[in-house]
Amino acid sequence: MFQNIQKDIKQNEYEKEQTKLKKPIKEILKDLFSINNIALFVIAFMVSMVGFQQNSIILSISPFGISFLAACLSNNKSIGVIYLLTLIGTFISFGANSLLIYFLTTLVFFVFVLIKRPKKIQNVNEQSKVGVHLFLAVLVTQIVPMFFRTFYIYDLLTSIMLSILSYVFYKIFANSILMLQNIGTKKAFSIEEVIGTSLLIAISVCAFRNFSIFGYSVKNILSILVVLILGWKNGMLVGAAGGITIGVVLGVIENSNPVMLAAYAVSGMLARSIL
Repeated sequence: MFQNIQKDIKQNEYEKEQTKLKKPIKEILKDLFSINNIALFVIAFMVSMVGFQQNSIILSISPFGISFLAACLSNNKSIGVIYLLTLIGTFISFGANSLLIYFLTTLVFFVFVLIKRPKKIQNVNEQSKVGVHLFLAVLVTQIVPMFFRTFYIYDLLTSIMLSILSYVFYKIFANSILMLQNIGTKKAFSIEEVIGTSLLIAISVCAFRNFSIFGYSVKNILSILVVLILGWKNGMLVGAAGGITIGVVLGVIENSNPVMLAAYAVSGMLARSIL
């Protein structure tokens, strides 16, 4: 009896897969370019254009684009368009050399995923555990060229730091994609998802770093607005924590004055009472 039930379940799953394969191209394109997916495409393009601005830290690629790509893969999202957009964003912002390194890193990452299949978990944000694959791909791509030039400990430490940053932001982005996909729906989100999504949006806004209107930086205005909305919707504690987190990350990215950290923190704390 149990064998028959199992056969019926497998047959139903097979029929569902066949139905998906027979779906018209029009419906496939409609699902691919839905409003929620377009939001992911825009974020992917903007995040891939953001990198660290400090002269003391020389990174061959930005960790944000590849971390977001891995986060989408871990959430079982279609990454074809996202991958193409991150390639374009990397080329526009960092040039051909960084584009080549980014392409090779993603290629190694995909090979690692195919060699060692990631662990699957249902009903969680990070459905496929690809963090280790990402860490190793970034580390290998950064370390291998060292054997063909003069070896410096600084380069090794920078490579390890870039791998760790990629893994950390992958974890943050993996918990943010669900909220981006459900914007406008009434659903309870955890504090990690709320702060992570706010941080992701604030990082993507940094793509406007050189754009201003009447002398006012669009990046700063939108970043403060994200913190204000975060504090207004979730209270003083979450607003302050989110403001400090966003302020620290943006301060490292843009090499900003430490006063900006206090501005973000105060904005998050006072948003509830002001708005």
